[in-house]
Amino acid sequence: MTFYAFGVNHEHASVEQTDAFALDVDDQQAVYDALILSEDAEVVLLSTCNRTEAYLYGREPDVRRVQQALVRAAGTSWPAEDAFRRTNEDAIRHILHVTAGLNSMVLGDQQILAQVKEAYQRAVDAGQVHSVMHRLFHTAFRAAKRVSSETLLSRGAASVSTASVEMARQHFATQTTEQSLSDLEVLLVGAGKMGRLALKSLREDVPASIRITNRSPDRARKVAKAHDGTVVPWTERHQTVAESDLTIVATGAPEPVLQAPEIPERPSTSSARLLVDIARPRNVDPALDARTGYTVFDLDDLQAWTEDVQDQRSSAVPNAKEICEDLLGDFVTWVFHQEALQPAIQAIRETFDSIREQEVDRHAHRTDMDRKEVDRLTESIMQKLLAVPIVRLKNVDPDSIDFVQGIKLLHALFAPSEDSGGRTLPKADEEKSPTLSDAPSRCPYLTHETGDESAEAKSLHDALQLNEASPGDAQYASNPSAEE
Repeated sequence: MTFYAFGVNHEHASVEQTDAFALDVDDQQAVYDALILSEDAEVVLLSTCNRTEAYLYGREPDVRRVQQALVRAAGTSWPAEDAFRRTNEDAIRHILHVTAGLNSMVLGDQQILAQVKEAYQRAVDAGQVHSVMHRLFHTAFRAAKRVSSETLLSRGAASVSTASVEMARQHFATQTTEQSLSDLEVLLVGAGKMGRLALKSLREDVPASIRITNRSPDRARKVAKAHDGTVVPWTERHQTVAESDLTIVATGAPEPVLQAPEIPERPSTSSARLLVDIARPRNVDPALDARTGYTVFDLDDLQAWTEDVQDQRSSAVPNAKEICEDLLGDFVTWVFHQEALQPAIQAIRETFDSIREQEVDRHAHRTDMDRKEVDRLTESIMQKLLAVPIVRLKNVDPDSIDFVQGIKLLHALFAPSEDSGGRTLPKADEEKSPTLSDAPSRCPYLTHETGDESAEAKSLHDALQLNEASPGDAQYASNPSAEE
């Protein structure tokens, strides 16, 4: 099994390619429903406006299956030359960096953590995540939280959209009324990407009202629905500006869409209305800034702000990467121990399943149940009996025991015996019910006779020698608290 991270993103592919592979929630669900991966494979799909990536723990055929599913969902061919692909530690590192905002178009983007969490939850709901990916993504979440709390990577507003909201927040906080954005009526002029991102930045503030106006009423309604807002007709935009505390303007128009003469005068005694123009070229008539009752911020005001924040965030990158490397090491160690456990767990399952099959063969004729029904019933019972001990075994802290000796012991207890004759249970007599006397004369899986020098007995004997010296034992014996 191998870790893979692959797909298209803004770092390697064109905007057209990332747009082509952008999948909404329904598309992602369709991909999950269509996937048939190898046993024990796990996958999580992440699709945002800047990336569509698959994080897979599986095999090479699984990679091809996921790529084919993405191609069908996107309705286009796989961009082999522009897609990226990472494996093993590089793939794990990529996932940690993405979640922490190190690979975002805007360095330290805080929205990506929520997007990764949502992607992970969809994969869990689709039944595509098991123990390994559970551990990996919770490691990624811890990395993102540590980067956010221990570095300056996410401090300040580094994108134009988020900066527009942050500047507005500080502007109103410094006014004599000291208003917060939650007290304000907000108007968004334009329903494009920049405006939508600005509204997302307002999510925590929960303004008193949100209104959207756009040349296309359908697009305005779509954005309004997503943000619990209302739609204002395009022809009423100037009047609505005068009624709104904060107006964010972001259209693709080549000239101003808000003309100063069209906007009503405001009394000099009333609080000023703030307009933040994040469009290029300007969408707000500069003459409005000279009018009583209005203040206008534009991209020139925002540029200096974002440059300072980006410099501050760039200086935090080495520390953020160091945190990711620290947690990557912890995860790789955990995977190593899980891989070491797998043969022992498989031996346990095979041993119990061998007993189950033999007992079913001995007593199948004594019940009216169909053989397939008996198999299903007994397999279910066996899985439930083994579930708790195996989960607990997987969760054992490798530093709390002699892990290698523990694995040896499990192998000695449950590895298949070379003595096939000792494994076979006697067939039940059809004329009578089984009794204790039907049991084999000795344990069919291990011999407890002291004189038995079989390889199996020797393996068990060696595994039980936990008090014998081994590399590292002497140090621990001289300082029992060394590992605590």
